[in-house]
Amino acid sequence: MNIHCINYNYLNPVPQKITRPYELKSDRSTSISVRPNNSLMSDTVSFSGVSNGGDILKRLSAYGIPDMYTGLILLDPKALERLEQNGVFNKPLEKVVKIVSKYENTMIPVDKEFFKILTKFAHKHPNYTLSQTLKEIYPEHKKKLLRAQQPVFEEIMRLACDLPKDLYEEFSELMNITNKRLLNDPVVLPFSEREFLYKLRRIGEDMQYKNNSPEIHSMNKLISIANRIFHNEPKGSRAFGRNIKKKLESQMRPEILKRNSSNLAEFKKFFDVSPLRNNEDIIRLLENTSAKIHGFPAFASFERKSFIHELKKITRKLKNRKYAQQFSETAEKLPTSKQNVSAFIVKYADENNNKIGVNMLMNGICSVDHLIAKKNGGANKLSNYGLAGAEINRQKTNILFDEWARKHPETRKNCQKYVDRLIELYKQGYFEKVSRSHKNKRIDKSYIEDFAKTIYDISPEENRIILDISKLYV
Repeated sequence: MNIHCINYNYLNPVPQKITRPYELKSDRSTSISVRPNNSLMSDTVSFSGVSNGGDILKRLSAYGIPDMYTGLILLDPKALERLEQNGVFNKPLEKVVKIVSKYENTMIPVDKEFFKILTKFAHKHPNYTLSQTLKEIYPEHKKKLLRAQQPVFEEIMRLACDLPKDLYEEFSELMNITNKRLLNDPVVLPFSEREFLYKLRRIGEDMQYKNNSPEIHSMNKLISIANRIFHNEPKGSRAFGRNIKKKLESQMRPEILKRNSSNLAEFKKFFDVSPLRNNEDIIRLLENTSAKIHGFPAFASFERKSFIHELKKITRKLKNRKYAQQFSETAEKLPTSKQNVSAFIVKYADENNNKIGVNMLMNGICSVDHLIAKKNGGANKLSNYGLAGAEINRQKTNILFDEWARKHPETRKNCQKYVDRLIELYKQGYFEKVSRSHKNKRIDKSYIEDFAKTIYDISPEENRIILDISKLYV
């Protein structure tokens, strides 16, 4: 079937500054999938951190450790905590830039580019806050992002011309909603228990890098409560596929509306008395969820991963898998906030000062990487750990080390930088220092030896990575 493609001319309207006092704030902080398969059906995640030596290893990041994959200096989680606690991100922009400049060498490229924009803007408007700055530069970067997105959407729509009639109708509905979200127009979206649970877990995942045990414990409790409350949605194939109209009609049936409203009210009862009751991300998620349950239009910003996930739900029905794969490969070209500075600015444009500042630095924060993933039999023990930035760790999640090293040859020299710095810290007595401050675990030179051996074992067979640790014995 060949149908004339839809022309979504979303570049003509001029994006407005964010001045919508009546809106339910969009859930900018979450994205629809962190799993490689972009599935919302991810397992429940525990945010208790890495045990058996992971904590003691992370403490070394206070003394300047390079990321084993990128060579960037890792940001000590406690340093980020201090910036938050001291209200640095709420200070005038000129002061923020001066203080944060000390951590510029921990930033991934897109964050460094954003920081340079802030630095330049601070010369003209030193007393602006981070939030005021993003609101000021938002229109310009919204246009830039739309220009970057447009050719990708046009390619997707050309592909869609050959979809069967039923799938084309679902695709058309998805694009109508996508167009509204791109233009910041209010849109009615159906409620999904799985999506709610997923986004709650994503908020929890963001918390784990802050090393705040009470917050993590409270989040785990809320997730457990949510899993108990929201369990009525049928598993397996969805009854209405991507037919949003039918989904909305179904959820507005009195008995389903009552059930969903009661479930949300029950969860909110626990949330309102929890230590996290002032958490803006959860509050925003609850506001958006309420709007979806009751069929109210709300402002929901475009989410790249959500779009890719919904597109896959349509194309997975195609018998021609090569044709379906074309849709996925094309959609993956959409710019991300981890790669495109305009996407970063648009994503955080209506966040508070603290959220903007934290996300500018969060990608480079020190995290513990399993050298051999747990799913591949890797143990939760010190000898199987390395240190990497949060964003690189997320990207690498289920990629084998040898595969990663083939695609990223710089890994070889950066692993050497990593062990060179560890040897320096060991000889300067910092291994002993962090061991004394930890009740149950110790770290000594055997960690460096184990790391070098493990890297050799898991590196590409045709080109083993042999790390020079001879300085350890001099």
